[in-house]
Amino acid sequence: MLFVWCLFRDRLPTKDNLIRRCVIDHESRLCVGGCGYEETSSRLFLHCNIFGSIWHFIYRWMRISLVNLMVVPDHFNQFTSGGVGAKARQSILQILWFATMWKIWKERNNRLFKGKECTIMHVVDRIKSLAFMWLKTKFASLSFNLHDWWQSSFTILGIG
Repeated sequence: MLFVWCLFRDRLPTKDNLIRRCVIDHESRLCVGGCGYEETSSRLFLHCNIFGSIWHFIYRWMRISLVNLMVVPDHFNQFTSGGVGAKARQSILQILWFATMWKIWKERNNRLFKGKECTIMHVVDRIKSLAFMWLKTKFASLSFNLHDWWQSSFTILGIG
């Protein structure tokens, strides 16, 4: 997935990267989430008061407790290592992480370019739906439905 490749290499067109490339001016540097800080990948995806809070709801849904690390690749490693053991569990956690990052990016772009804003809970719901769809595509033999996924996803997968 090109998006994740760019994310890990800090090549997404976040405002700090656009300033460095002289695409936008320094006055446009603030995060679209309204946190008052310069928009960097780490700030946007992990530490912004708005977008970073999505992780709180994902952790709560998963019934786990993690600390948002400072940089995106470290966060990925921490998040996906929660499935130590079965390769399938790690793959499921990776899919959930990718879906979360993708939906944060999509919401950021909707706010920035279209002036449309979803509630954080709506974004979280979209993450759950997207992750379920990607999981069912990758693991067609999974025997649970969307309702089960939303209610006790990690219990039925043996993660939580």
